[in-house]
Amino acid sequence: MKTWRKDREVQANMRLPGGWQLPPFGIHQVLALVIVAVALWSVGLVWLALQGGQQWVGSWQQEVKVHVYVDKENRSMVGGLQKRLSKLEGVQAVRVVEQQEALLWMQKWLGGSGLDAKGFTQHLPDSIEVTLATPRHELVLQHIKEVAEKQGGSVNDDELSLAQAWDVLATIQNLAWFATLIMAMAMALIVSNTLRMILLARAEEVHLMRLMGAKEWFVRLPFILEGLLLGAGAALLAWLLQWPMLWFTSSWQLSLGIDLSGWAMLLPLLLSGALVGGLGALIATAHIVSPDNET
Repeated sequence: MKTWRKDREVQANMRLPGGWQLPPFGIHQVLALVIVAVALWSVGLVWLALQGGQQWVGSWQQEVKVHVYVDKENRSMVGGLQKRLSKLEGVQAVRVVEQQEALLWMQKWLGGSGLDAKGFTQHLPDSIEVTLATPRHELVLQHIKEVAEKQGGSVNDDELSLAQAWDVLATIQNLAWFATLIMAMAMALIVSNTLRMILLARAEEVHLMRLMGAKEWFVRLPFILEGLLLGAGAALLAWLLQWPMLWFTSSWQLSLGIDLSGWAMLLPLLLSGALVGGLGALIATAHIVSPDNET
């Protein structure tokens, strides 16, 4: 009987309540860390891809503009075309680009080549700048192109492609937010189940602490700290796993004119991982019963 009591005392003193085992982690914590790290790595890659897509599209995120060109022989139709474009649904503003503005743009584009920018500008078609409203009407780009062609003008197809690409990116971004929330819930449940198993294994110790007067927050604190640390550790591992992907795609990024920053993902991943781990810990310890409420 005496030996049994000593074994019980040794077993109780070897571990802190709540499964606080640092270092090292137990097998359950390691598995949860790896699973959460892989999930965070996948989410991080999605947001990095969106970052690259936005850089490729350019600075069209806040205000989208489309240019309509009218040849010199159709200059008399510029005024009517401007009025028809301004009446389209989804168009915010329409203005004719002045000759002086086109000259300044041409000088900037030619740089210090020594070419006659004024001579080039005289051969440029008249340009109408169309600013689109936000949020953009679904068919406004098609309507602008139809009106321009009927009035003898043409639309910059590259700008239309960029605008359509931004629409696709906006849709993907909304889907990415939805997928991120679903993944966050799944990761929180993984952490919760891991800590819940540890809590059940320490049920007698936790119950003993409650009988001795320990407050609920005191019993829950080791679990919450472990959840935060587990989530942050998984986020750090996910961030490290992103660097090989960035290195392997560096030449591809250079060819597209984009520059993905892995450092920009460090803080968001750490905060997301800690939040997920803390939420999982709160869920796991939500049903710690107070001895005063037991029957």
